[in-house]
Order: sequence, then C-alpha cells, then structure tokens
Amino acid sequence: MGEASRYFSDKCFVWRPGRLYMPVSEFTGWIGAAGVSVGAGTGAPVQQEVSTFGIVACMMDTAGDLLDHNIRLPGDVDLKRDIRFRVDWTSGSATTADTIDWKVFYRAIVPDTTTIAAAATALDTVIAQDTVIGAYTWQRTAYGILKGGTLAQNVEALMLQVELDAFAAGLTEDKFLLGLEMTYTPKRLRGPDGMANPSAYPTTSLGSLY
Repeated sequence: MGEASRYFSDKCFVWRPGRLYMPVSEFTGWIGAAGVSVGAGTGAPVQQEVSTFGIVACMMDTAGDLLDHNIRLPGDVDLKRDIRFRVDWTSGSATTADTIDWKVFYRAIVPDTTTIAAAATALDTVIAQDTVIGAYTWQRTAYGILKGGTLAQNVEALMLQVELDAFAAGLTEDKFLLGLEMTYTPKRLRGPDGMANPSAYPTTSLGSLY
C-alpha cells in the first residue's frame, strides 16, 4: 500500500514534455490520390515534391492557403497546462531577409456532442513571424500556445488548421508546409493533481540541457 500510494500522483515527478508530430502527408484535409492531392479547405495547397529530393510536402504559394487535420488528443495530456504548437516548413529561398507568417487554429471536440466544423479559434499566443535561414533548410517556428485550462476536461479531440497567413514580397520561391508539432505537460498517473509545475522545455527536443 505504501509503494502504491507513493505513485498515485504525478506531483513528485518532473516529466519531460510530451510530443506529437503530425507530418503533413498524414493530415486529414487532403482530397485525391497521393502525388496529386489538394487541400479541401480555402486556397489551393497541393502535394508536391520538395525540389528534386524525393520528399513530398504541401506546397503553399498564396497567402490564405490552409490545410486541415483532426487528431485524438494523447491520453496523457494535462489540460490544466499549456499546449504548444509549432509549424515545420521549408522554402526555396536563400534570402535571409525573407519573412513568413503561419497561423494555427483549433476547434475543441467533445465526442457525441460537438458538431464537425473547420477549426476557427486562434491560439491564445499566436506563432511569431519566422525568417528564412537558407534554401530548403528544415525550419520550425516559435511556439504558439493554447492556454492551460481553456479546454474542458471532456474534450478528447481537436480539429486543427494550419494557414500560410502572409510572406515577404520577395519570397517568390516555393514554400512548403512539412508538418505540425504539438507539445504538452503530461499527466501520467491516475491522481487528480498532475505535476507540481509544468514541464520544462529542453533547448533541443531530445537534449538534456534546459
């Protein structure tokens, strides 16, 4: 009983952040066969090879292009803590003055209750403008934040939407959405409290420096 009660609560643990990565090829907003698929939402994003690398991603070349996805939330998400999202992307530009703006929207889903509709609620902290590092460099934005406590305890899924909101006039090269990352503070034991503090974020996702 002593050992069992000791591990009933997450309070005495300091978990690393949980992470869910959604490659763009797995988004549920595609229509059509692989290689010719187009986004079902606003704009005309298409699946296309990135340069000549044999890697297929979502090419978004017009401000307002977007792609939708729906997910079942991981079972260990602590809804009382912030949930963070960031966009992975690349472009053919080598101009480090070129900027790009991405947006992420969500719709909270309660099974047997919520009607399906496009995600339309902005994150509480929007994703900051990003800048080109180099041609076809795998880039990722800063985090946008869905504030802890926003989602009710009966929310089990999210409709998500990633939008290419704007980009510099000089960024005429191909622009690709590679994927979307969600990170969160986990609650892994069955006690009601969760960790005493939210997860600390390492300087690199899999690193040991904080």
